Amino acid sequence: MENSRVVGLIPSRLQSSRLPNKPILKIGTYEMVVHVGKRSSLSKRLDEIFVCTDSREITNICSVNNIPVILTSNDHSNGTERIGEAAKNLGLSDDDIVVDIQGDEALVDPMVIDRVVNHLHVTGADIVVPYIEITDGSNENRVKLVESSGRVLYMTRAAAPYQFFGLGSYKKHLSVIAFKYSALKVFCSSPASPLEKIEGVELLRAIENGLRVVTYREESESIAVDTMDDYKQVCKLILRDQYYGKY
Repeated sequence: MENSRVVGLIPSRLQSSRLPNKPILKIGTYEMVVHVGKRSSLSKRLDEIFVCTDSREITNICSVNNIPVILTSNDHSNGTERIGEAAKNLGLSDDDIVVDIQGDEALVDPMVIDRVVNHLHVTGADIVVPYIEITDGSNENRVKLVESSGRVLYMTRAAAPYQFFGLGSYKKHLSVIAFKYSALKVFCSSPASPLEKIEGVELLRAIENGLRVVTYREESESIAVDTMDDYKQVCKLILRDQYYGKY
């Protein structure tokens, strides 16, 4: 797997229920999806990157900014299915690596991408999803994971695990996820799982299908833009961002 092809795929769509048209909202100089593409291109571990979308508008914006695009179907229920369709067109082998970089991660750190890929190599896992520690687990837009010895047991929008003694933290998953291509194929060939439907957390499908999903702690936070408040916060943070001036 050390010589595997490593491809970064950025799923992006306009029809967000919480913040419509968010991929094309301007943050400083660029649209959000352009930030994600350009920041991902700073990764040292990605051989290629592509934005995966069903939108001609997103395609045109990416083309103007020299970001490759794979046009996908408009009937996917989540971003993982969208990148699965795109990956199928790239002629990947089972041991190649696909890194899912969410299109709303406007401040994604390219070094996190590198570390996620490295962790997949070291562990030999099917999927790697990093986390950061948070003290408030009540926000349902922030998916928390429960792990044991680095293996992800469950993912939820609830505050879990329950803090019986009132002390402790939660593990919020970050939206930079590395897949062996073989694992991505299993995910995409499987129907939505019972727990996935209940929680609205797509990676539960991988866990319920027996894939080995592992995690590790990250220190670098990246804010997924899910709401207008998130968007306003990112617009402020970008002004002092260490990578912004590099692209």
